[in-house]
Amino acid sequence: MLRKKMAVVPALLLLLAGMYVSCAKSAKDSPEERPKITILTSINVDTEGTTVNDNDYINYIRQAVGVDIQFINDGTTNYRQKMNTMLASNEPFDALMLMANYQRIDLTRWASEGMLLELDEYLPKHAPLLLSSLKQAAWEVCKYNGKTFAVPFQRYDSTPYMAFLRKDWLDNLGINPATDLNTIDDWYRMLKRFATDDPDRNGVSDTYGMISTDSGAHYTNWALQDSFGAARAKFVNEELLPNYILPEYREWLKFMNRLYKEKILDPEFIENGGGKMWEKIATRKYGMFYYFWGMQEYLSKGLSRDELVAVPPPKQADGSEAQYLYTSPNRHMMALTANCGNVEAVLKFFNWTCTEEGAVFLYAGLEGKDYDIANNKIVIRPDRRGKNLGWRQLTLGVEQPNVDQKPIKSILTQSFGDLGMEHLAMATKYGGYNELELYCPVFEELSQYDFEKLVSEFTDKAITGVINIDAEWDNYVRNFRRMGGDRKIELSTKWYNETYSKK
Repeated sequence: MLRKKMAVVPALLLLLAGMYVSCAKSAKDSPEERPKITILTSINVDTEGTTVNDNDYINYIRQAVGVDIQFINDGTTNYRQKMNTMLASNEPFDALMLMANYQRIDLTRWASEGMLLELDEYLPKHAPLLLSSLKQAAWEVCKYNGKTFAVPFQRYDSTPYMAFLRKDWLDNLGINPATDLNTIDDWYRMLKRFATDDPDRNGVSDTYGMISTDSGAHYTNWALQDSFGAARAKFVNEELLPNYILPEYREWLKFMNRLYKEKILDPEFIENGGGKMWEKIATRKYGMFYYFWGMQEYLSKGLSRDELVAVPPPKQADGSEAQYLYTSPNRHMMALTANCGNVEAVLKFFNWTCTEEGAVFLYAGLEGKDYDIANNKIVIRPDRRGKNLGWRQLTLGVEQPNVDQKPIKSILTQSFGDLGMEHLAMATKYGGYNELELYCPVFEELSQYDFEKLVSEFTDKAITGVINIDAEWDNYVRNFRRMGGDRKIELSTKWYNETYSKK
């Protein structure tokens, strides 16, 4: 819970406006009196021609928080290499971003080597709003050996992904998603008709049921995986097994191969990286895709959200609800180095993001730049709707994720529209995680094995029919176990028995 209700907008806005334009002097208005902190990060978005250390946003934060923040920024794909080099050489800086897909691996490595600061004794005193605003699941991912070594950037949705269908094709084919799309068989029939029944009514056989990208990129052909019960690790026959060696995963692969063979799935899905998928989607020849509910890439092509219908995944075989799974509740983590020169100042900065003032700044930006005040309400300027949200998120490092509160919900509605907020609500309702895999510790000794490559290569070959799935399945599982998988299962099962099952 926030210290004050965010509905108290007028006073807050006066405070914000005053802080932004006032020339009144205070200790935190004097740059030379502000504590200095240095943060290694990766702000890899458009900064409108400014540098990360000299722009309206960072200057506002410095004054509002009373901390002199300096970034060491690497917005390239070399960020993780730079991070590892700086930590290994013990270069002096105060905090750093642990990036998305590698955050738990890097947390484990550097916490075990004593390069990160344990935060449990500092958080209650210096970051109480962070503790109360972020859910326990987000904090759990930031732990090593039961101790907290990072602050989570908890997403404000459960998953960024959502399945979208072309509304005009549904109408032309007489398909009502609310009543006609319950089971995986229902989905197959719909996708088949998208590819065969001339859904765009142009008299030409030129459509596909589904577009996707390679299994190793963005998980976009994993949309239906949980509907097969194939998306989560499971405890089977006294072993904790990863999802990708379960029989359910084999059945999902066979379904995807069927879509591929029948030309329902775009046959070029493996090459659809980068912007190629969006170029294809813009042709309006694909009935379904699975991507971020925010739709930035889709809208950038001049397309409208109104052309699409967001839908939940088909139910599992037993009738239970399936989910769209994401890797973690956190986008990334922010850790403090063991030699952090000012722990209080760093946590004060992160804690500020969960104040009323910090939340309005994050989601609305700056008055006079991104929004105006009309009738005591924040009104986002039309050309700034959704503008620079990612920039502000990366600058802050963490965020207030509770967006149903006033005025945040109104701000987001202006940026994404009523329909966009419906899509956000669906992403929150139907989003989930592979919990056992997520909470299981990262075992350093397994770093020598490339499980992801093994799984991705087999998955692509299976879907495209290069191999016979049933004939090769047992060999695939044996190879996984032989190439480090047995040790992974052994360690994971030990953790499950000794820690997880006893919670």
